[in-house]
Amino acid sequence: MCAKIISMVNHKGGVGKTTSTLNLGKALSLYGKKVLLIDIDPQANLSQSSGVEDPQVSLYNAMCDNAALPIVNIGTNLDLVPADLELSEAELRLQADVNGYFILKKILKSVHSKYDYVLIDCPPSLGILTLNALIASNSVMVIVQSEYLAVKGLQTIFNLIDRLKENLNAELEILGMLITQLNPTVFRKSIAKTVRDMYPKYVLNAVIHQNITLAEASSTGKDIFTYDATCQGAKDYDTLAKEVLSK
Repeated sequence: MCAKIISMVNHKGGVGKTTSTLNLGKALSLYGKKVLLIDIDPQANLSQSSGVEDPQVSLYNAMCDNAALPIVNIGTNLDLVPADLELSEAELRLQADVNGYFILKKILKSVHSKYDYVLIDCPPSLGILTLNALIASNSVMVIVQSEYLAVKGLQTIFNLIDRLKENLNAELEILGMLITQLNPTVFRKSIAKTVRDMYPKYVLNAVIHQNITLAEASSTGKDIFTYDATCQGAKDYDTLAKEVLSK
């Protein structure tokens, strides 16, 4: 077994990275895949959405204090490496280290053979934490909210991926672009069509529709399949998982 490591990225907040990391991970685990979720965002929303708050040991300790990678089981075939606000201090410490951009890659060597998928929930920035994730990954999923401002900065992400692929991580590939928060309005549909027209090779067939149940599930510290497996959000993430498994 050699894990497929996927960074979930967009330098804009509120586009659905955390929701997609948790629920894609859960969906893959339901198909019998061994999945590790990594929260590399100091806001720790993935950890909180998974029901893990105020962890005694977090990703910060592994990245900055040489501690063992703290792995918390959150379900059958599903584990989590939690984060906390202390991770915000990691950026300064990592920038002062000549190998600071490669810390996560080094750490993850110990789990490559234990998981089928590793999903990394990146912060809403393209700073050193996101770069750590991208250098450690072999795939990227770009999360795109069907909104004008979320679309506007996409080329910046693609340019960064190209530079990393050329200079630091030749294995890095774009798994796909996931359109989220799609609703029936003409405007949202037109934004989604614009993304498909601009990046026809990359946009995934699966889309995540706007669904209040997804937010409700996160607020209770549960994934959507545990909270309400019959809702549209669960169906959307099941479809996404099938598409990821097919690649």
